[in-house]
Amino acid sequence: MPLWTIVWSVLGTLVLVILVLNFRTPEKKPQHRMARHCNLVAPQFCREMGVLLGPAIVAGNRIEALQNGDEIFPAMLQAIRGAKRTITFGTYIYWSGDVGEEFAQALIERARSGVCVHVMLDWVGCDKISAGLIARMKSGGVEVERYHRIRWYSLGRLNNRTHRKVLIIDGTLSFTGGVGIADQWSGHAQDADHWRDIHFKVTGPVAAQMQAAFLDNWINHADVHQLPGGRER
Repeated sequence: MPLWTIVWSVLGTLVLVILVLNFRTPEKKPQHRMARHCNLVAPQFCREMGVLLGPAIVAGNRIEALQNGDEIFPAMLQAIRGAKRTITFGTYIYWSGDVGEEFAQALIERARSGVCVHVMLDWVGCDKISAGLIARMKSGGVEVERYHRIRWYSLGRLNNRTHRKVLIIDGTLSFTGGVGIADQWSGHAQDADHWRDIHFKVTGPVAAQMQAAFLDNWINHADVHQLPGGRER
């Protein structure tokens, strides 16, 4: 058998193994159907759903829906500029451009004012952010980490990404939804080059739960040695 045939066979097998490792479903599927013992409006139902899903279902929240970049970005930037203690910001997409620059400047200004600013960027989703922009944020006092850097020995977990898009201000005001930090979301979906999306501004105790979701990525990231708020691990 020719050498090139052996090489291509090995490479093909390697690619196939990587694809299988990334797209198989390792999660256990429930095999037991649980009986329902209360109706949907009973307090017990909320408690059971909270236990089943993870974070408890909490009351006292106020939710405001924001449409497209014209509504979403100004609200997020205003919240960042008004932060007094902490900013925790995790996003799957943060690209260089006018929008990315404006967010970076707002984060740097708050960090230099003494606010603890922590940013988690997915390594794949944020591939269009420049190294220079990240360097400026870091030099301005912003703690920036890239989630799950791709290395040769982790190709089997290439698809292990964080798609969370959360911004939490002072642990009480939060944003989540579908928008990414990029010029494509600016405006109001006025043409094919500007994208439509929705984001939610949430105040109340659920903001602390969103911060816990951010910390789930932060404290499990291999390169992170400090928790938001300045506490060592």
